[in-house]
Amino acid sequence: MQKNEFYKGLFWGTLLGAGIGTVMGILFAPRKGEDTRRALFEGLNAGLNPEPDFPLGDMPVPNSIPPKEGATPADIENEAKRRADDIIDEARLEAQRLIREANTLLREAEKSGKGKTNGL
Repeated sequence: MQKNEFYKGLFWGTLLGAGIGTVMGILFAPRKGEDTRRALFEGLNAGLNPEPDFPLGDMPVPNSIPPKEGATPADIENEAKRRADDIIDEARLEAQRLIREANTLLREAEKSGKGKTNGL
């Protein structure tokens, strides 16, 4: 029963905090909403579609491996897909490891918290 009360309080506290944060953000916003949205979208667009301030030409890209001599565009594309798949697989494994670690910590916290009264 106490566990349910904790999660209920956590839910309402989070909801109340989000509501208060939204109201405070609106009250103390330095610009009009339309101006703020425009600035956010422009910044997001600039971040997703960066335009270099210099001509690229033959400038090497950092952390890249030049294509092999005589490689076709299809070969380059396949290599890029393979590297992307490798990165995704590594990220997936790391995420699974972190989830396992978080679950272990949660179980340990639940075990250490049993039998103790919180006074809530």
